[in-house]
Amino acid sequence: MRIGPAPLLVLSVGVILGCEPGGGAPGVAGEPGLLESASARPVAPVLAEEPPPPFGGYPGVRHGGNYMHNYYLPPAPGTTPWFPSWSPDGESIAVGMAGSVWEVDVETGDATELTRGGTYHSSPSYSPDGRWIAYTADYGGERVQLEILDTETGETRVLTDDRFVYADPVFSPDGTRLAYVSSAPNGFFNVYIREVADGDWTGPEIAVTSDNSYGNNRLYFGPMDMYISPAWMPDGEELLLVSNRDVPLGSGNVIRVPARADGILEAQTVLREQTLYRTRPDVSLHGRRFVYSSTAGAADQFNNLYVQPTTGGEPYKLTFFEHDAFHPRWSPDGETIAYITNEGGLPQLELIETYGGARRRIEIGERTYAGPTGMLSVTVRTDASGRDPVAARVTLLGPDGKYHAPPDEYARIGQRGRYPAFHTDGTFTVALPPGEADLTIVKGFEIEPQRMKVAIEADATVELEVTLHRFADLSADGWHNGSTHVHMIYAGNLHNTLENLMFMSAAEDQDIVNEQVANKDNRILDHQFFVPGGGEHPVSAEMEDMVVIVGQEYRPPFYGHVFMFGMRDHLISPFTTGYEGTAIESLYPSNTDMMRKAKDQGATTGYVHPYFGDVDPLTFGLMGGKGFMVDAVLGTSDALEWSTAERAGFFPLYALWSNDVRICATGGEDSISNLHATPLVGAMRTYVRPPDGRLTADGWFEGLRGAAAFVTNGPLVELTVNGEIPGSVLSLGAGATSVEVVASVRSIVPLTRAWLVRDGEDAIELELSQDRMSAFYSGDIEIDGSG
Repeated sequence: MRIGPAPLLVLSVGVILGCEPGGGAPGVAGEPGLLESASARPVAPVLAEEPPPPFGGYPGVRHGGNYMHNYYLPPAPGTTPWFPSWSPDGESIAVGMAGSVWEVDVETGDATELTRGGTYHSSPSYSPDGRWIAYTADYGGERVQLEILDTETGETRVLTDDRFVYADPVFSPDGTRLAYVSSAPNGFFNVYIREVADGDWTGPEIAVTSDNSYGNNRLYFGPMDMYISPAWMPDGEELLLVSNRDVPLGSGNVIRVPARADGILEAQTVLREQTLYRTRPDVSLHGRRFVYSSTAGAADQFNNLYVQPTTGGEPYKLTFFEHDAFHPRWSPDGETIAYITNEGGLPQLELIETYGGARRRIEIGERTYAGPTGMLSVTVRTDASGRDPVAARVTLLGPDGKYHAPPDEYARIGQRGRYPAFHTDGTFTVALPPGEADLTIVKGFEIEPQRMKVAIEADATVELEVTLHRFADLSADGWHNGSTHVHMIYAGNLHNTLENLMFMSAAEDQDIVNEQVANKDNRILDHQFFVPGGGEHPVSAEMEDMVVIVGQEYRPPFYGHVFMFGMRDHLISPFTTGYEGTAIESLYPSNTDMMRKAKDQGATTGYVHPYFGDVDPLTFGLMGGKGFMVDAVLGTSDALEWSTAERAGFFPLYALWSNDVRICATGGEDSISNLHATPLVGAMRTYVRPPDGRLTADGWFEGLRGAAAFVTNGPLVELTVNGEIPGSVLSLGAGATSVEVVASVRSIVPLTRAWLVRDGEDAIELELSQDRMSAFYSGDIEIDGSG
């Protein structure tokens, strides 16, 4: 801090208050909207009744983290087919869908619900005689267990009951054993075999693999090896697995092991490449080849289907998609491969000829439910939209205790608060079991959410109209909001598009979409969407209320990740440094070097998600922002991003502000928006006032560089000092001893606390309103120098 006779006061705002509308409780009801049905009653305020339970984070698994959740475990909740399993006669395919196991007719697409309950069912596997289907049951993210269905009686039986995660059940060719993956006993994935007959275990568990340490803490995968995706050889004597044993990068190679205790000790590698959980080998009828899903290391941006000999050899590429193909499974006669495609967006069931290459989508037709079912049909409007439906985010807890979404929408789990949700264009219909459903509708931070309980009746449709109330319009005052950290395609189940990003952002009431091209391991995703020029992407050029910008996240693991927006000519390459086992495993170049190259093209840059927790990053080796302080002082970094509501970033930020270094606090939740478990778009966002108040790409980033901004996860903040907004510099006359401060905050959920901070120290506590939804302060604050 400089102290002199003519103080300078740099006015900046970084706001993270005690609430989490972007990731906490699904919402707060305002005044009840127009209800077309007496079957619904509003819940106001939100704490008048207990909020729905959050989705768990699979505590029984100790490695893999969120990527494992998204790329390996079945989506729960999920709305479309997943994990196909052929019936022995080849006339139907069992899939996990909408929380149940369904049987889909191959010719008609008609689907019959085979299981129903309070857990999310998926990963079906037929026994060779068709009598049994083993499947997984997800207990809301707390654990995943094995169950089995008797296809003749419809009865189900629990096979496991503990705190761990089970996956990938598959019957042996003779039907006497079940191979599966379990995180028991220590939280790490291993492959087991167990004898089974008449729908129950008949022998002890046999560990084909066991815990083993690689020795180093591998990027995204940790030190402990994993063993997943077992596939039987036709003779029942061997298995194919996917394992990263002795592998530095990815989820591992395809290996061939004896199907007996400690078979891993005799493993032979048959496919060596960097994988990301998606491989899922399936052995052909005669055992000579296997089909699998792959990006061939860095060769493909998307997962395609490949075949290779089971003894090893060269892969042969079967498909050439610009979308993903997951979970390939041979038909019983070997003539057809079923798989999951996300062409067009949502995952769907598709068939391809083994010889010939003809493809056929199996559209889900008529659905036959396993029990009584009713329908909920909802239309969402705002008091400013008239009768036109508006996009919004919806959380819907069914009477069965499971979260539900329409079959034409992508179900998500907001990672900050773990609440499942989906985005709607304003109209949707969902099938639900009878009873009381819990419905919450949210649209950004300036519109009051609505929560209501809806009575669902069998064989009836509840038609509901909900009108949301806008209580603020910061865009009208020249403040435009958007997240600084959004990814479009990042190897998830959804094939995302810029148009869909705009739809999600509209549902979250965002004005600007900052999409970032980035590497995932050794792949570069979304690079084709970069357009030279540095400004607005053409996809939004005709829109008045939304701007799309395609920039880049540069992701070196040592110095820290940074955003780069507005390059006029090209993306910065390589997209990372220090990547183990590659030619770019080096600490050179530094972030400073690369950001200078971006700034030579006119880019705005900032460090993203560098600091977590509530302690000074210096106590933890500067965490993920080792280069930030240097780059802020050198002017090569314009911003420091918050991805979560944590305080660690305030330590370096206040230090810079107190030393007259202009840096902007921004909000970017790191939404990897084609994953099903990820921070929701706009959960942390930045409000920026361009110099002229107009929404343009250049103006928004000019305002950001000038720190005319505030970051928030919900509360709407207004602050002036002597009438000046954030980012301003006040020149005060000699002898000035105070400044006039006017501050207010409004929120869609109750606040815990609101206060003003000066030079890193708490200055004034604001008194909250009676409902704790707002606070206001106006008065003079004494000063004794620059700040």
